[in-house]
Amino acid sequence: MKKYTTIDLFAGAGGLSYGFLQTGRFRLVAAAEINENAWTTYKTNIADAVPGFVYIDNVVGYNFAKLNEDLGGIDIVIGGPPCQGFSNANRQKNHLISMNNGLVKEYFRAIKEIKPLAFVMENVSMLRSETHRFYESHKDNAEIEALREHGKNIPTRLDSVVVADKRFAGVDYEHITEFDLATISLPTELAHLLSVLNKNKNNTRRLPYYLVKHSREISDQITDCIETLSDAIVAQHRIIECLRVIKNAVDNSAIENCVDQLEEIVSLQKMIATIQEINENELIGTYRTDTDCLIFDVYSYSVIDYINAILDDEYEQDGCTVNAEWYGVPQERRRYIVIGIRKGQFTKEMLILPSEPEEIPYLTVGDAIADLQPYGVCFVPKHDELPYIENEVPTSPYAQEMRADSTGVNNHITTKTTDVAMKRFKAIEKGKNFHSLDKTLKDTYSKPERTQNTIYLRLDPTKPSGTVVNVRKSMWIHPFLDRAISVREAARLQSFPDRFVFAGSKDSQYQQVGNAVPPLLAKGIANTVLANIE
Repeated sequence: MKKYTTIDLFAGAGGLSYGFLQTGRFRLVAAAEINENAWTTYKTNIADAVPGFVYIDNVVGYNFAKLNEDLGGIDIVIGGPPCQGFSNANRQKNHLISMNNGLVKEYFRAIKEIKPLAFVMENVSMLRSETHRFYESHKDNAEIEALREHGKNIPTRLDSVVVADKRFAGVDYEHITEFDLATISLPTELAHLLSVLNKNKNNTRRLPYYLVKHSREISDQITDCIETLSDAIVAQHRIIECLRVIKNAVDNSAIENCVDQLEEIVSLQKMIATIQEINENELIGTYRTDTDCLIFDVYSYSVIDYINAILDDEYEQDGCTVNAEWYGVPQERRRYIVIGIRKGQFTKEMLILPSEPEEIPYLTVGDAIADLQPYGVCFVPKHDELPYIENEVPTSPYAQEMRADSTGVNNHITTKTTDVAMKRFKAIEKGKNFHSLDKTLKDTYSKPERTQNTIYLRLDPTKPSGTVVNVRKSMWIHPFLDRAISVREAARLQSFPDRFVFAGSKDSQYQQVGNAVPPLLAKGIANTVLANIE
């Protein structure tokens, strides 16, 4: 039976690859992943077993045509390009754009060069929304215009990005493109220190620790910075005034005395960063003022319209939202996927896409992790395997499946619980979260009412979990024990078997698990690909 030669771009820890491998019909021969810890995990569990496996350290500018030739042809391309770089003009973000903005385009450049039999692009369900879009840029405007000249429909809309929502002394918005931003830019390290200080200024728990650790550094850097500024320049004069107030407040541990100046300085640096991003990404647009606001008007187009335009002549493609629950994952996790089949190889009347089955397996958190309860957790990134208890038979068929071909439990690590967290753990009932706490247990949050529903969530053992993210940052709580969920328990919720071992720091392991495609979901997608090409 034919095995299809497959490569995984943006592979992460390998959830998508692992699911394709589980069908027994795909042979993974190359992968791209820039994160060192995720690559180590991928290598350990997947790549090491393949002679001559090709590691792609960076997809940007990579010669995929040569790779295709060297490997004797690539049948399938899979991967989930990061979505953080899409424009999102309707929300406030630390970064307007990022280098990831072009990674989706790099993915489809690979498709154009390789010309595989089929491809799968996996990403979050928002991929098709009108919120996540590409901004028009001089970097690829020629490509977009060429597609339009060939009759491709790539409609645009005008987005108005708020660059600054207030005026700054000495900064002329009407001539912002000629303004020398370097004259009002703080050193990178100082800007970061003040940004974190501003973020924690109302946090009664974090602020004292931050000041103890960084007050001398902030004070010294402010002194050095002031010496480089000119009191004769209006904008710099105002910065000097603000920095002096901040320094005095930091020196006396009285941050309440510099709140306005701190917010002004941080807002100014954010404005500078946004303008620099606009310049570096060569966005096509114009600045304008609206009362005290600085606005950048720029046209954008949807990711899906771009995909359809660039591949329409060569591939039949379509997308849909899938749910991990459909494939026996004890988690409600919705992801958007696009499947494409090369024209000429496509003989069916219509492309087959995953669809919700009539009967969905109902698997719970208890099914997934209850059998791990007797095993003591560790607090360091790496520990010796915990052998399965002799003659122990898990009551859940799912747990038995997760244990197959493994001799014990790995990555059963978690964070040590602070006194404050322990009080919260004990107070939160199954299925409840931070919002269920008495207000006396919320005093370390400046705006507790804005806390997400996933924070301090104690899992309900009788239901599937919600979407698994970095459960360490979200402080997910074990259903029965007063501690955070371990990496292995999070991996079980994602359908990673116990034989799949994660590498790297503790936080990296949690992040790898949270970012991954559940292998059983990936296996379901792989079977759909087979249904289209055979």
